[in-house]
Amino acid sequence: MKLQTRHIVAAFALHLAVFGLLFSGVQCGRVPEPVSIIQGTLISANELPKPNAAPKPEPAPEPPAPEPVKPETPPETPPTPPKPDPAEAQRKQQQEQEAKQQQKAAEQKATELKTAQEALLKKQAVELADKKKLAEDAKKKKESEDQQRQEDLARSTIEEEEKRLTAEKKKKAEQTKREAEAKRALEAELASAMGAETAERTAQDASIWGTQLVAAIQRVWTYPPGTADQGLNCVINMQLSATGEVLAARIQKSSGNGLFDDSVVRAVYKASPMPLPRDPRAFQAGINITFKPR
Repeated sequence: MKLQTRHIVAAFALHLAVFGLLFSGVQCGRVPEPVSIIQGTLISANELPKPNAAPKPEPAPEPPAPEPVKPETPPETPPTPPKPDPAEAQRKQQQEQEAKQQQKAAEQKATELKTAQEALLKKQAVELADKKKLAEDAKKKKESEDQQRQEDLARSTIEEEEKRLTAEKKKKAEQTKREAEAKRALEAELASAMGAETAERTAQDASIWGTQLVAAIQRVWTYPPGTADQGLNCVINMQLSATGEVLAARIQKSSGNGLFDDSVVRAVYKASPMPLPRDPRAFQAGINITFKPR
């Protein structure tokens, strides 16, 4: 209502201004020009033309529209499970507890069984090691006893052989001593009975006999390897029986070559029995001869 009154007042003022202009022209003596009759129509403010709006600026080009984002498919909401039955839940819980207890008991039993098996295996291993050690100790003891018996037997054999050789040497020495005493007695008797001439002849026979002894040894003796051109000789002592058997032989003076000396001793035993002198009075039970091979 207020807006319409203002418009009416404005229209009335406009009419007053027009009439004022007309009145002023008449007063100035101007020839009045034909006045155009202006007809006005009282209009409401709503019927007034609206002023032209300023031209709008051209809009800036719009940026390219982004690709439409595909809406994420919301995860499917799982169906709401039915509420468990308290009795069924209690029964399942009891079953789970029983299953856990059974599993725990089974694990404990398995652990105990494993421990028992390990203990048994360990015990068996210890027993086996003890048996093996006892067997090895028994074997070593038996080997040691066998070796000791063999050593004792060998020692006993050696001792018996040494005793036998000692007795034999003693017997031969006593026999040699008796023969030497007999020889000296015989020589003394011959010397006193036959005189110097007979003794000289006996000495000649003894010399011939010595040559025969060397010849007998020479026939069975051979040069040891590498001694043929060395000009070796040695003095050997022989102990003879009354029949010419060689009772003992040893090197009285060495040639300096052990092979040569040993070969001569072997040849002496090989040549036994030795030839006897033509004159029994020239016989000597113990005689030294010089062996120099030809």
